[in-house]
Amino acid sequence: MRQGSSDEHPDTLADSARVLVAEDDDAIRKNLVRLLKIEGYEVFVAENGAEAINLAREHLPDIVLSDVMMPVMDGHGLLAALRADPITNAIPLIFLTAKGDHSDVREGMNMGADDYVTKPFQREELLNTLRARLERIRLQKASYQRLQSEAKRLLHYDSLTCLPNRAWLTARIEMAMSHCRRNQSTMALILIGLDGFGRVNDAMGRDTGDRLLREAAARLQAMVDGAPLAGSFDNVARLSGDEFGVLIEGFGGLGYLEPYSVALIREVSRPMLANERDVFVSACAGIAIWDGSSTADAASFAQQAEAALHQAKGNGPGSRVFYSAEISKAVSRRIVLEHALHQALATHQLSLHYQPQIDIATGKIAGCEALMRWQHPELGFVSPAEFIPVAEESGLIVSMGTWALNTACVQGKQWQDAGLHVRVAVNLSAKQVAQDGILAEVSQALKNSGLPPDLLELEITESIAMQDVEMVIITLAALKSLGIALAMDDFGTGYSSLSYLKRLPLDVLKVDQSFVRNVTTDPGDAAITRAVVAMAHSFGMSVIAEGVETQAHYDYLAALGCEVAQGYLFSKPLPAEQATEFFRQRLRP
Repeated sequence: MRQGSSDEHPDTLADSARVLVAEDDDAIRKNLVRLLKIEGYEVFVAENGAEAINLAREHLPDIVLSDVMMPVMDGHGLLAALRADPITNAIPLIFLTAKGDHSDVREGMNMGADDYVTKPFQREELLNTLRARLERIRLQKASYQRLQSEAKRLLHYDSLTCLPNRAWLTARIEMAMSHCRRNQSTMALILIGLDGFGRVNDAMGRDTGDRLLREAAARLQAMVDGAPLAGSFDNVARLSGDEFGVLIEGFGGLGYLEPYSVALIREVSRPMLANERDVFVSACAGIAIWDGSSTADAASFAQQAEAALHQAKGNGPGSRVFYSAEISKAVSRRIVLEHALHQALATHQLSLHYQPQIDIATGKIAGCEALMRWQHPELGFVSPAEFIPVAEESGLIVSMGTWALNTACVQGKQWQDAGLHVRVAVNLSAKQVAQDGILAEVSQALKNSGLPPDLLELEITESIAMQDVEMVIITLAALKSLGIALAMDDFGTGYSSLSYLKRLPLDVLKVDQSFVRNVTTDPGDAAITRAVVAMAHSFGMSVIAEGVETQAHYDYLAALGCEVAQGYLFSKPLPAEQATEFFRQRLRP
C-alpha cells in the first residue's frame, strides 16, 4: 500500500479535493497521480480494490477513480464494498475502463457508479469528468447545508410569525442569566396572552386568526425595537397559539417595567383589521423578574411567568400580574380544578340551581336563570367564579354547556307538566355559539325534552357578540327562528357598538349587577342603568336587572320602567326541588 501526499506540489490548497486512485497498472497509476497533483488535488493511491477500500475508510476522499479489472479485488468489488459501508456509501466513484468493455461499464453503472472514462483517456476528458462530478458534489453539499440551516431555523423559529419559539427563548434566558450574574443586572420575562383569540379563530376561521397573530407579533416586535431602554437580550418570541414572550434585560426597575407592560397590553389590544372590519382582542400579562440572587433556572423562571399569566387571565381582560409565591399556589389550584372538572360530569358532581326572576309590575314569576354549581367530594363547593374560567380555558365548557342546556330543558318541561309555566334562561358559552352545530343542539334539546320553545331563553354575553358580529347575527337569527327568546347578559361591561346591537335579534337586555348594586348611591352607575333601560326600550327589548338586593334597588328600577328583577331580595339560586316550591307559592292564584 502506498499513499501520495499533496506536500509535493506547492500550489495545493489545504481545502483541495481529495481523490483516491485505484489502478493496478503502474504506468497509468503514476500518470494519474502526476496529472491530479498538478491540478492541485490531494491524492491517495491503491494498487487494487482491497487497498482502496481501506484507504477510503481511513481518509474519506471526495471521489474515487478506479480501474475495473484489478487483482485481489476488482473495481466492481470495490464499488460494492463502498456502497455497503455507511461511512463510505456516499462517496462517488468514476470507473476507468478499456474501450471495448461496454458490459463492464453497464454493470458498474447498474451497481451505482457515478460515471466512467475510457482508457487510454485524454487529459481534458478525465479532468472535465472529474470537475463535473466534484461540482455536483459541491452543489449537493451546499443544498444539504441549506436544508440543515432551514431545519435548524424551523427548530428555533415560528413559521407563522417568524418570531423565535419557546426553545429559542429558553436558550436566550440561560444566556441572559449568565450576563446578569456577571453585570449584576436584572431581567424580566413578560408573557402576553390574547384573550378571546380562540373565539375569533372558531368564529372567523383559521386564516383570520393567523393574520391577527402576525399582526400581534409585529406590534410587539415594534414595541421592543422602539423601547427607550434596550438590553442586549431583549426580544419577542411566540410560545404557543395565542401566547407571546417578551424578554427584557437591564431595565430601570419597576418604575419602568410597570408602564412598559401596560403599553404592551394596550398595543396588542388595539382593534385589528380582519375581513375589512375591526376585531377586538384584549390581552393579559404575567411578569416574572430575575436578578443574580435568584436560584431559578431558565425553565422555572419561565414557569413563574406562566403562573402569573394564568392569574392575570383569571382577573379579566387587560390584567397584569407579577409573580409571587401566592400566585404559584393559585396556579396549582387551577391545575387541580381542571383535572377534577374532567370527572365532574361523569360522576354527577355538577348540578343546576335556578334563580327566580320577578315581574316588577305584578310581583309574579317571570322566569328563572339556570346557574351551574359544582360540589366536589374532596374540594367541597367550588365557586362558579373559579371553575367557569377554568372550563372555558380548557374547552370543557362545551360539554358542560351542552349538559346544562339539556338538563334545564328537561326541568322546564317537568315544571310545565306540573302546571308551572316558567321560562328557563340558559347561558351559552362563546365556544358553543361558535360551533357549527349549535342550532341542531338547541333544536335537539327542545325535541328530546318536549319543552315548548317559548319557555326557553338563551343568554349570550356582550363580549361574545362583539367577537364576530356578523356571524353572531346569523347564528342568533337561526336560533330565534326556533321560537325561543334571546338575551344579552352582563350588558354594559363590554364595548358594544350600538349600530351592531340594534341588528342583533334580542328580546332582553340584562343590566349587570355591578351597576345595579350601586344604582342608588353612585350617580355614574345610575346614569348607565337609566341609559340601558331607555335604549333597550327604544330597540323594542325588555330589561332584566341582576343583583337586586334591597327594596331601594327594586323601587328605583320600578321607577325607571325596568320589567324584571333578579337577585337576593327575592331568592338566591335554588336547587330544582326548592325552586319548584318557590314557584308554586308565587304562581298560586
